[in-house]
Amino acid sequence: MKLRHFVSLLTVAVACTGSAQTFSTAAGSAEADVQKAERELADLRRKIADEKIPLSQELTKLENTVLTKRRDFQAARLRTDNEQVDLNGLRNEVKARQDENAYMSNLMSEYIRNFETRVHPAEVQLYRQQALDALNVVENPNLSAAEKFQQQIAVIRVAMERIEKAFSGEIFAGEALDTNNVVQKGKFVVVGPIAMFANDGGSIVGLAEQVNAPLPAVLDIGEEFRAGITQLVTTGSGPLPVDSSLGNALRLKLTETTIVDEFNNGGIVMYPIFALAFVTLLVVIFKWFEISAVKRPKAGVVQSIINDLNKGDDAKALSTATSLSGPFGDVLVAGVKNAREEKELLEEVLYERMLAAQPKLERLLAFVALAAGAAPLLGLLGTVTGMIQTFKLITVFGTGDAGKLASGISEALLTTKWGLIVAIPSLLGHALLARMAKGKLSELEQTSVAFVNGISSGKDK
Repeated sequence: MKLRHFVSLLTVAVACTGSAQTFSTAAGSAEADVQKAERELADLRRKIADEKIPLSQELTKLENTVLTKRRDFQAARLRTDNEQVDLNGLRNEVKARQDENAYMSNLMSEYIRNFETRVHPAEVQLYRQQALDALNVVENPNLSAAEKFQQQIAVIRVAMERIEKAFSGEIFAGEALDTNNVVQKGKFVVVGPIAMFANDGGSIVGLAEQVNAPLPAVLDIGEEFRAGITQLVTTGSGPLPVDSSLGNALRLKLTETTIVDEFNNGGIVMYPIFALAFVTLLVVIFKWFEISAVKRPKAGVVQSIINDLNKGDDAKALSTATSLSGPFGDVLVAGVKNAREEKELLEEVLYERMLAAQPKLERLLAFVALAAGAAPLLGLLGTVTGMIQTFKLITVFGTGDAGKLASGISEALLTTKWGLIVAIPSLLGHALLARMAKGKLSELEQTSVAFVNGISSGKDK
């Protein structure tokens, strides 16, 4: 055990002796390495110090470059934003100008479409072709907006020139209709709202006004104006007839129609209406005279017949009764012939004669009542037929011309007008004649009662 420890100690001692030599060597080597590292570190520090200033300068330069680029970027962004705002503004302005151009184009197109209605009817044939050409250009999809504008502006210039000419007066050749609807060639002179026409021969002279025809009609306004209008149309100077109503008086004159015109414009239904009116008028006149001709005998005549019968002088009473005409004479004759019969039988005989007289007094009155009821129905039939025809025309041609549409409706209402014109007098006539007939029957009844009473009182005596 002790030997083992000794060996161990000896081994440790030997090891320590070897380690001392190794540590010395390692220490020297480490010191050399440290010195070398210090020298390298010093060299590196000097190198870093030498390179630090250029690098700092380079860093400063790069930082300045970055700042410059950043400022340029911000400036570029600001310019981009401003340009975007300006671009949006330009786009909005372009759109506004496009809308204005479209509005002006539509406005001029509408003006051109209504150009014919704005000018005097006599000038339509002078400017119609230019207006049609402008409309064809506007509706042509192959033309640019600028070309369409040019054509529209050309028509606007023509319209402006027309206004200038209207102030000073304009003379041009054209065609018009005379009173017989025959086309006459001649010259127009237009001064403001007034247009006059004189044909080539000078036989047709007057004012030119629009009627329901493609060409204007010549209205003769009097012999005293013919020479002045002819001189004005021929030479460009002369007296000018001025209408203070701007033609409204003449237009109202044109709307006036005669019975013949209304009969011709009313259609086929006017024939039965007028025929019914004529026959009804004849019936009313006939019945008026027929009922008026039935005269009630004077009270003295009836009393004398009664007195003669009461005296027994039947022949004289019959002679007096026979001299009376009409239903009253028939009733009195029948009364005289049956005066000696019983009162009840006498009353029956007289009542029978009254019933026989009633149909004669009331005959044809039913026809008058029928006319009063049928005439409005015929008028309504004509109106409905005319309205159907008018709506058919609207379906085909549209409602562009309100004047022609109103004219068609007006003509359709003519039958209703004349139906009422026939019905109202017929109704009044029937009421009057019926009352007259009823009055005559009442008088006949009174005469019969007076006769029966007179005979009965005579028998009682």
